Amino acid sequence: MKDNEASSTAFTVAQGLLFAAKNSPHGNLVDENVISVSRQILQGSQHGRHRLKQLDSWWFCKLSKLKERLLLPGISLHYVLRKRHIEQLTLNAISNGVTQVVVLGAGFDSLCWRLQKAYPEVNFIEIDHPSTQALKVKAFKKGIAQSQNIHFLAVDFAQQKLNTALAEFSAFNRERLTLFICEGVLMYLSEQDVNLLFDSIRILSGKDTQFIFSTLEPQESLKNTIPKLLYRHLEKLGEPIVWDIDSSQMPTYLQSHGCTLHSVAGSPELVAQQLTGGLKQKIHQGEYFVHCTFQ
Repeated sequence: MKDNEASSTAFTVAQGLLFAAKNSPHGNLVDENVISVSRQILQGSQHGRHRLKQLDSWWFCKLSKLKERLLLPGISLHYVLRKRHIEQLTLNAISNGVTQVVVLGAGFDSLCWRLQKAYPEVNFIEIDHPSTQALKVKAFKKGIAQSQNIHFLAVDFAQQKLNTALAEFSAFNRERLTLFICEGVLMYLSEQDVNLLFDSIRILSGKDTQFIFSTLEPQESLKNTIPKLLYRHLEKLGEPIVWDIDSSQMPTYLQSHGCTLHSVAGSPELVAQQLTGGLKQKIHQGEYFVHCTFQ
């Protein structure tokens, strides 16, 4: 991602959710509120409006289906399943006493915005690169007024450290039981930066803090069916894959950071959890989601 531009991945995921709602045989899994907020976010910028216009094009949808089959089968459905999985884990955490949710690299995700009014006792904080977050906040200002329990913190991690930026942010309360979420981000960081992130969360919130994040199986793993072409495509976009780890090694990795593993869910698990009627289309494997607690 270029310093003065919003993340292309943020646009792609938001558009992918709307594409799945319209074109996937499992489109009914996309909640109407998710559709509404995603459209609101994209409507807030020129490029976003271009993405929305593409979705109305018969040719674009046809070509997108072909591109998806060739490049990354089921990626738009994957966006839907992973968002629903994270939302369910978040709701479970809130029901078990979490009163603060911090989303790192939030992109154009709608979770906090949708939950803010349903859970007024929970403090929601979104952290992202200034260029990406600015477009999102601008779009929200044109819609429903935000509540007092949702806050936006712009951070350029190339210039600032998380523990410093968040510790100095007045809306963050280190005394609250906190859930951190980092979806679709860690694979773009170096292993050193990933380790630093774990250390920062421990410093900020300490024991009993929960963490939900995703990463990738190694490229050479049989559990990763992502084509090499996509890796090259991401490099051209300036968002190359840097860090991955085999899911079988995750318990040991988490132990090294003083964390207890609760669950690991890749595509097979997401499908089994959410598609009770069976999968009606092909879906790739590679990204998986981890839920853990700091001890």
